[in-house]
Amino acid sequence: MKIGGMLIGYYTLCPRKAWLSASGIEMEQESEAVALGRLLHETSYERTDKEVLLEAVYQGVTLVGKLDGANLRDKVLYEVKKSKSAEESHIWQIKFYLWLLALSGKPEFTAEIRYPLLRKTQEVVLEEGDAEKLGEMVLRLAELLRAETPPDRILQRKFCAKCAYEEYCYA
Repeated sequence: MKIGGMLIGYYTLCPRKAWLSASGIEMEQESEAVALGRLLHETSYERTDKEVLLEAVYQGVTLVGKLDGANLRDKVLYEVKKSKSAEESHIWQIKFYLWLLALSGKPEFTAEIRYPLLRKTQEVVLEEGDAEKLGEMVLRLAELLRAETPPDRILQRKFCAKCAYEEYCYA
């Protein structure tokens, strides 16, 4: 079992979305919002390193990360996002990457979430207690992914209307 930053982001947003994605039920290829996000990723910050790969193991669970980019000289990771609508999940996704580096003996990195359409950048650091919270999150997510059926859908969530799985969950 491998757990990556995207699944951590999904899990903080909606455990059902994390389970569906990890189970190979892909709806995002149909989503215009996801297509816009991919285009934004491909066309933003072209002069910096792209798609840095990370890997570590935590309590028998393989953790992987695929970063949008990094400035290795200044030790800054970054993720590119189109809006702040899922800001908390963005923050935990990039904190997960910082944690992977810390587990690999490289705790000196900081991170940024870049919102080019908003012309904003948000700095993110791994704060006290975050590593423990991420460890717990990884173990709960690993348990969730072993389940044969997805968790119940989340009711009355504002972001569901824009989610690629919205029709699957609510049709």
